[in-house]
Amino acid sequence: IDYYITGDHPDGMQLLPLAKMKELFEVMVSYPLRCRPVYLEGVWGGFYVKKLRNLPKEMKNCAWVFDLIPMEVSIVADLEKMELEFPFYSFVQTVGTKLMGEKAAKKFNGYFPIRFNYDDTFHSSGNMSIQVHPDEEYVRRNNREFGRQDESYYIVTAGQQAKTYCGFKQDADVEEFLAKAEKAEKSGVGFQHDDYIHSVPSRPGMQFLLPAGTVHASGRNQVILEIGSLTIGSYTYKMYDYLRKDLDGNLRPIHLRHADKVLRRDYREDWVTTNLIQNPRTVREGTGYREIITGEHDLLYFSLRNVIFDQKYEDETTDRFHVLVLVDGETCLIRSLTDPNRFFEQHYLDTVIIPAGFGPYEVLNRKAGVVTMHKTLLKDGYENE
Repeated sequence: IDYYITGDHPDGMQLLPLAKMKELFEVMVSYPLRCRPVYLEGVWGGFYVKKLRNLPKEMKNCAWVFDLIPMEVSIVADLEKMELEFPFYSFVQTVGTKLMGEKAAKKFNGYFPIRFNYDDTFHSSGNMSIQVHPDEEYVRRNNREFGRQDESYYIVTAGQQAKTYCGFKQDADVEEFLAKAEKAEKSGVGFQHDDYIHSVPSRPGMQFLLPAGTVHASGRNQVILEIGSLTIGSYTYKMYDYLRKDLDGNLRPIHLRHADKVLRRDYREDWVTTNLIQNPRTVREGTGYREIITGEHDLLYFSLRNVIFDQKYEDETTDRFHVLVLVDGETCLIRSLTDPNRFFEQHYLDTVIIPAGFGPYEVLNRKAGVVTMHKTLLKDGYENE
C-alpha cells in the first residue's frame, strides 16, 4: 500500500501517502488522546448527554454514546489547515504496541482490549432490557470469535428512583422467570420482572461488575459509564423488554434460546453483593489525593479505580495504558512529566487514553474543588490469564 484515502470529510476525499500517515500516527501515540464519539438514539434513550454535548436538536434522544468502542470510533488529527479522520482500528493496527504495551498487544492479538461507552436513561421512558452476555466458550463455538463479553457499570449520575439490576433475587425461581419471559414474547402477556431480578438503588460513584452470564440492566433515570472486555461483535441476549416497541414501532427482538444457555443461575443476591458490588479499597494515597479500587475480580482482566484529588496527582504508565474519564469535575490537564509540551485538556466525561509508552505524568485540576477521575487499566498478571 502506497497511499491512504480518507472519505470522512464533507468536502471530498483526502489522499495521504502511507508513510506520512505512519509518521502522523507515531506523533499522535506520544500524546494522551481521545476518540471521536458516536451517538445513537434508542427506545430507552435519555437526555443528559444530549444536553451536555449540545447534540443536534433533531435527535429524539441519546441512548448510547460510543466514546471508545474500538471497532466503531475514529481518531482525528487536527492539523493547521486540515482535519484528517482515521478509524481507530487502523490506528491500533499501526502503532498498537506503543499504544497498548508489548504484552497487551501480544495477549489480545493486536486488538484494543477494553471498550467504553455511556448508556443514558436520564429522564427517559424506561429501563434498558433485562439482558445477559455470553462467555468465551459460547462466543467461540457460535460466532467463531475470541473474547468473552464481560461488562461493568459505573454510575455517573442518578435521578430520583434510579436503580440498577444485577443478578437474581436470592429466592427467585429462574425457570419460572424464563417461562414468563417466553410467554410475554409469544403471547404479549407482561409480568413483574422485579419479582425475580435483584436491584439496588443507584447513587453516583457506585461500581457494578457484570461478568459474562450475569443477568443485568440499567434502570431509568441515570447515566452509566459502561466498561467492557474485548468484543469483535456485540452479543446482547435480551430476555425481557417490557413488551416495548422500537423507534420504528416494531416489537424489539428477544433472544431467550441463547440467553438460557449462557445465564448464570447461581449469580444471586448474596453472591452479587459480596463479589460484584464491592466496597472501595484504597491502593495508594498522598498529599491531596487518594486512589481507590472500585471494582476488581478474578473473572475480569481489568481493574476499575477512582482517583479523588483536589489540585493534582502523579502517575506512570510503566508500559501499561491507562484510560481516564473525568466523572466528577469540569476540566483537567493531563501532562507528561518528562515533556510538558505533551498534554491533553480533558473536560467532563471525556474518555482519554494514556498510551503505554507515555511514562510519568501529572493530572491537574483546572477548577476549584475536589474532582474524581475514573481510571481503568489491565490488572497485574493479566497476560497469564
